[in-house]
Amino acid sequence: MLRQIRKLFEQIGNGADLEVRNEKDVRMISAALLAEVATVDQKLDPREQVTLTHVLQQHYQLQPEDAREIVEEALAHRDRATSLYEFTQTVNQQFDEKDKYLLIRQMWQVAFSDDVIEAFEEHMIRRVAELIYLPHGLFTRARAEAREMRKAE
Repeated sequence: MLRQIRKLFEQIGNGADLEVRNEKDVRMISAALLAEVATVDQKLDPREQVTLTHVLQQHYQLQPEDAREIVEEALAHRDRATSLYEFTQTVNQQFDEKDKYLLIRQMWQVAFSDDVIEAFEEHMIRRVAELIYLPHGLFTRARAEAREMRKAE
């Protein structure tokens, strides 16, 4: 799995078109977008990293060690991406509307995990939602659900 993660981030670093071939690559794209939210404010709160790992583990039914490995690789290589478009193009090709909604909700979950929504985080999530053509109503619903999930913890 680590080899596939490295290949994906090498493609991103080289500016190459992403070759998404299987579910594992989709997991890595999700991890990369979630890592962007967690680090867009130039700091990584441990609560954000825990939430990011937990969200991936639950959504993709991963073993804890596999989820941590994907997150560590995504965080280590986040500087290789030149634009969100590299990720969102793959999301548009591989995700249906429900999966897009869940991705945005997961991004909000990561943002809410430290109890502070930074302007950079909100802008990042809003931009991704626009690039993946998620209707505004679903964007706001995802935010509300993530907020309620945080309150229930």
